Amino acid sequence: GSAHRRKGFSMTDIMKNGLSRRAFLGLGATAAVAAGAAGLAGCSPAASSGADAKSGADAPAAAGDAKYAWEVAPDPITDVKSTVDTDILVIGAGLAGCACAAAAAEKGGKVTVVEKTSSWNGRGGGFGAINSHYMDELGIEVDKVNAKQHWIAQCASRANEDLIVKFFNSSEEASNWLLAKAEAVGGSAMVGAFYSHDDVYAEQPGYHMLMIPEEAGLTSTGFAGAELCYNDAVKDGAEFVFDSPAVQLVKDGTKVTGCICDGKDGYVQYNASKGVVLCTGDIGGDLEMCKAYAPICAEYGQPRSQYTPVGVNTGDGHKMGMWVGAQLQDLPLPTMMHPQAFCWFHGPFLFVNDNGERFMCEDTWVQGKSLAINRQPNGEAWSIFDANWKTDLVNGLPYGGGMFWDSFRPYGSDLELAPQYFETQIPEYIKAGNAYQADTLDELAKQIGCDAATFKATVERYNGMCEAGEDTDYYKKPVFLTPVKEGPFYALKVGPALLAVPGGLRTNNDFQCLDAEGAPIEGLYALGNVMGDICAVDYPINVAGNIHGRCITYGYLLGPQLAGA
Repeated sequence: GSAHRRKGFSMTDIMKNGLSRRAFLGLGATAAVAAGAAGLAGCSPAASSGADAKSGADAPAAAGDAKYAWEVAPDPITDVKSTVDTDILVIGAGLAGCACAAAAAEKGGKVTVVEKTSSWNGRGGGFGAINSHYMDELGIEVDKVNAKQHWIAQCASRANEDLIVKFFNSSEEASNWLLAKAEAVGGSAMVGAFYSHDDVYAEQPGYHMLMIPEEAGLTSTGFAGAELCYNDAVKDGAEFVFDSPAVQLVKDGTKVTGCICDGKDGYVQYNASKGVVLCTGDIGGDLEMCKAYAPICAEYGQPRSQYTPVGVNTGDGHKMGMWVGAQLQDLPLPTMMHPQAFCWFHGPFLFVNDNGERFMCEDTWVQGKSLAINRQPNGEAWSIFDANWKTDLVNGLPYGGGMFWDSFRPYGSDLELAPQYFETQIPEYIKAGNAYQADTLDELAKQIGCDAATFKATVERYNGMCEAGEDTDYYKKPVFLTPVKEGPFYALKVGPALLAVPGGLRTNNDFQCLDAEGAPIEGLYALGNVMGDICAVDYPINVAGNIHGRCITYGYLLGPQLAGA
């Protein structure tokens, strides 16, 4: 695997090239989800050195007692070919790992980063911030009370409020730190206004997209955060070792003191005097782990994953951490699913399943849409609208948008840009076989493959409620009740895709992993999506891009902490 390759983009690029919804969403820096179910050959983590290692649940004493194969701590590796001494060992060169390494190295820390792929890894379109100097200049403010309370509510009150508040309080300083790196190479940021103003699913502004000029020489696609941090970390003396999967944590008594990696010439033991930081990403590339720990995504979300590099996010840090006694957060782990497996645009319009039947209130957030579609035949649905869709979309944007349906609008721009953009995308969806256009509802039903009478009855009932101004079937907000009457008619296929399983090992407020009794495991830390309790049950998209945001913020905080600065 390697990092994405593309230069920075401009608003003109967006309009010309049709930058996808995914390119603008925070996908989770060191973690989102892989399409491949299996890990790369030779990358399966091996053991901790403690035979008494416990997982966050019940630790099996032997293989025969284990519910899952990865719960068994393998025998300690003894045929180590060489050793490397460092102060801070970071496992994983995604956004969290690169941010931590850069922050530590600039404070004089001796840092080594080991990475299983052949490059640092970046993905997604931007990052979420609670504040930044760009937001100050634009007069944009996050309602911190609303944002934090919605975050907790969407996580069913199971997230760690102290850690969330730490992100809220330190996000501005950390964001400006990263933005300065972009500005140092001639870049800037655009703050998105694509957020919902809904009272129930309220979202906040603060999603930043980096605009990096081509002459800067970066190779990132979309969000360049990991590359910027990597470049500065190297400049400040951090060492990166690629193609070196971590397979086993090393302990001295109860303290984690290093890690063994499977290098090209055999096993290498890295000894870290100040700490080992797990930045290994999520479990989404391991289908069996998804079935065990996040089963709701396994049938449709995981196979339709849009994670890159494919197949590398196999829960390595989760496994290694549990083998030395680290505790998992409460199960099931939360999922981050977006209804973009087929078409990224679905609007505030009528949804029907493959049978032509309506099945949900469509004015909800991406996770709600994904879960409702997940329960339908074939795990897919169709967004149905008519010739007036552009007007209907613009009329709804002041109330919805964001993680509802609008994917790119820069702060303060003309709302008409949204239909102009999607007007270029719908023909591409049709060409790809994921959307249809027809002059009659009968013809559209035939293209979808459903019974025409059922489909037309669904549309007729929906149109009647639109005229009445009240949805007595699902109580959709009246502003989003737009009839389907005037041809041509459209059907866009919508299905859930898994971006991340943003849950993992429980930590304290200093990012130290905790054992089953809640005590910190000396020497072991976790950041990114191997870190638990920031999300629970669901991903709180009300602060869009918060996975990237907290990777930056927590890495920025932990690096100097370990460096002793």
